[in-house]
Amino acid sequence: MFKGIRTLFRFRSKKFLGVDVGTSAVRVVELGREKQNYKLENYGEIKSSSVQKKPFRVFEKNNISLSNQQVAKAIQVICKEAGIETREVNFSVPDFCSFFTSFELPTMAKDEISQAVQYEVRPYVPLSLEEVILDWTIIKGEPSKTPLKVLVVAIPRDAVSQYQEIAQLAGLELKMLESEVFALARTLGKDKSQENKIAGLIDIGARSTTCSILEQRVLKTSYSFNVAGNELTEVIANSLNIDYNKAEEFKRDYGLVTKEGRKDIRKILVPLVDSILEEIKKALRNFYMDEGKEVQEIILSGEQVSMPGLKEYFSLSLKKPVFIVDPFLNINCPAGISDILKEMGPSFAIAVGLAMKGLE
Repeated sequence: MFKGIRTLFRFRSKKFLGVDVGTSAVRVVELGREKQNYKLENYGEIKSSSVQKKPFRVFEKNNISLSNQQVAKAIQVICKEAGIETREVNFSVPDFCSFFTSFELPTMAKDEISQAVQYEVRPYVPLSLEEVILDWTIIKGEPSKTPLKVLVVAIPRDAVSQYQEIAQLAGLELKMLESEVFALARTLGKDKSQENKIAGLIDIGARSTTCSILEQRVLKTSYSFNVAGNELTEVIANSLNIDYNKAEEFKRDYGLVTKEGRKDIRKILVPLVDSILEEIKKALRNFYMDEGKEVQEIILSGEQVSMPGLKEYFSLSLKKPVFIVDPFLNINCPAGISDILKEMGPSFAIAVGLAMKGLE
């Protein structure tokens, strides 16, 4: 049920938790500081199938519905088993219940932007502004000097209340809620050879896929759609008339690689993977039409991206270099578990980014 490691460093320092409540798992990462660097203190996860038959979260009527009691219990179990005593925490809010939009504003002073955003954003958010919490960032231009382009994120207040309750039930001190894509982008680091490139960041989860475009590591646009890991598993189960767990095993073991004895798995998966790629290509085309710039590389994240052959298939279809995110690359980690961290990295990237934010 539980995957984790006990305390890796014994001395005391400032520590912070990042908690990613996914559809199929709760993941916790504890980071600390070692001089100017982040260091991994601990981590753990619990799959929803280990504690209940339903997912930890579902999406209903433009909002998220969380199993608050079960999520809090899962966090407590992880912390107890791993010996985590840190209480300060950041939670992620899934991109499929965060509303992203961007628009242009005329030249104005910085203290005028908030009011302008409140007025301009109304047509883009499917809920009343009284039902959401807004955050915005300037992605182009300079206040008082040039016209501006702003990226706005809206999170339902009901979702915020649910995460507040989970933190209280788990005995944690909630410091911040952050959209998954911002936490994920933070883990990409400051590699100068990659930082200046325009990247498509693709997060393939259990329930949804999010395609975000970053320029100089700054989020420019984000788009989510409901084709993801669960559908890949279900199409195998339905095609072969087998149970879900066996289909999940086949997906994980064979994926898009043709292997002796199971050449049918690739054939079953390709049409659905192609539908994911079509949505991604549409997002890349829209960015080119809006900005006149090509996305230069693709970075994959999420629990599905370790599926055999997926990285190579994406690269062939998108005609771009494709990388798999490694959130622990720039974090001081104990020797001897590098292979484990490399394998689990894409699944834990959001939790890592949240913990990093707490230590900034």
